[in-house]
Amino acid sequence: MLFGPLDRFLFATITRGWPKHRIAGYVKSLRVDDAQSNVPNVVAETFKIIDVKATALLTHTSMMIAALGLVAPIVADDRLEQGVIVTEILLYLLVAMGCLRCISIFGEHDIHPSRQAHEKMTRNELILRRQLFIFCNRATIFLTGLIFVSLPLLYYYEKSGALK
Repeated sequence: MLFGPLDRFLFATITRGWPKHRIAGYVKSLRVDDAQSNVPNVVAETFKIIDVKATALLTHTSMMIAALGLVAPIVADDRLEQGVIVTEILLYLLVAMGCLRCISIFGEHDIHPSRQAHEKMTRNELILRRQLFIFCNRATIFLTGLIFVSLPLLYYYEKSGALK
């Protein structure tokens, strides 16, 4: 699959420094077994919660990208001002990609893995999504604060001609 190497890289980065027993016991620490499912109930609920939160974050991110595109002509006349806006849009696009990864389907091409392989795959996916969502959420808070400060400054400098 195209994203396999990227997922492995992200997983290795996210879990760097984690002891092996933390990774191995990740799903068990959340487990409340559901007899109807191959995936423990708490794990399934955690996936749903991450999906909902990542979708909400993606909505916010998309609105911020659109807003920046709309205000760019108002606050950015020269290359420096345009560069600030474009950089902010690019950073939000990176967050949007992270959110899209959080809500993506995993293991859709796997052919009936063993229960142990399925548990490992589920555990790794849960760790990846949860930690990626946490990073995206923090990045969005930071970027939104940055926009809150930079847009008035850019507008002020554009109107006063201070950057020219």
